[in-house]
Amino acid sequence: MNKKIYIGLLLLSFFTIGCEKADFGDPVIFVAGTEVSPIVKFTVEDTPAEFNVTANTSHKTNEDINLVFEYDPAAVEKYNADNKTTYFVAPQEALDITNLNAVIKAGTAASTPVSVKVISTSPLLDGRSYLIPLTIKSNSGGKMGVLESSRTILLRIARVISFASVSMNNATSATSGSPGQRGSFNGFALFDPQNPAKLANYTLEIKNLMYGFRTGDGNTNPQPIQYLVAWSDQWENTAMGLRYGELGNPGNSLQVIGKLGGKFAYGFNTNQWYTLSLSYDGSKCILYVDGNPAAELPGSMVLDFSRMQFGQCWGGYHTRQYVNGRIAEVRVWERALTASEIKLNLCGADPNADGLLAYWKMNEGSGHIFRNSAKSGTKYDMDWSRVYWDPSGAGNDNLVLANKSSSVYWADDALNRCSQ
Repeated sequence: MNKKIYIGLLLLSFFTIGCEKADFGDPVIFVAGTEVSPIVKFTVEDTPAEFNVTANTSHKTNEDINLVFEYDPAAVEKYNADNKTTYFVAPQEALDITNLNAVIKAGTAASTPVSVKVISTSPLLDGRSYLIPLTIKSNSGGKMGVLESSRTILLRIARVISFASVSMNNATSATSGSPGQRGSFNGFALFDPQNPAKLANYTLEIKNLMYGFRTGDGNTNPQPIQYLVAWSDQWENTAMGLRYGELGNPGNSLQVIGKLGGKFAYGFNTNQWYTLSLSYDGSKCILYVDGNPAAELPGSMVLDFSRMQFGQCWGGYHTRQYVNGRIAEVRVWERALTASEIKLNLCGADPNADGLLAYWKMNEGSGHIFRNSAKSGTKYDMDWSRVYWDPSGAGNDNLVLANKSSSVYWADDALNRCSQ
């Protein structure tokens, strides 16, 4: 459908249901860009960054219409309450909004702009999604009312963030992996395994970029399988994990594996970051890819979390199923996140967020210790000079403590950028 026709139909429907004082087809005023949603993306890569807010009319006006906007934090609170989101109001010290007056000149249908500038990102905390709320407070002149559903614009600050990450292929860039180095990063940390965190509801997350996917019949070395991650108790009696390219499926398919069984998601690209989330509400686990549902597993389980694993940790399999890619932003939540909550955290999460048990940004950029950023503190720090694996491949009774600090490779280049 032609975009202009589509927008026109949307506006006609809004005139019918959104403006209590207007009959069908009556001329109205609305903030430009809010025809579908009040949230409008404002990309901020460098500061100062500017966004011009304007108001439009559905018909050309015969006389000047004067508009007064206001900075309206209550609009963010209302949006959060109505949509069960957790946006934050952008702090005014980060902004420059010098003139909140605009005019729609006679004979036109668009106002002069209200300039909104982000002058500094320093007041913005990592992991929080911020909105700049502007509302038409009053209008005078002309005979048009304001369309209530489009009275307010919520500018979502989309910072372009550069970050460091861990390369699981023992190189700082793409590689097929030399046999002597494949899988040498693979291991898992244990956190007080006698007293695991019992998670009746949970969300498990990791950001992942793959350099390449593999093919083969399963007998090759390396295999098509690339074992990415698992969250479990010490002996994997309760576990949930993710791996690419299980036999019989394309190399760029992702399988959820664990106590609830297995399901696949398809169509992953190389050199592209994805946020992978497993959200379990007590009756089903949903795999979300960048906040979009991709697979669902019904069932009942309690995750006894005390083990954070990266890669396949059985001897022999660690070289065959090594991951040719990067990881960052690993999280464990004590509750099931909704799709909208997940989408707010694609570039990072608020370390003080409700229900965040453990959070490894994995962006230290050097060294071999991955710090926990959540309120639970150092209990969940991971030191890759003291990790476990099963070099014999014989099973749970043969865990060995190892120093894998020399296998931690950091990547920080143009691929590591995020904007949400």
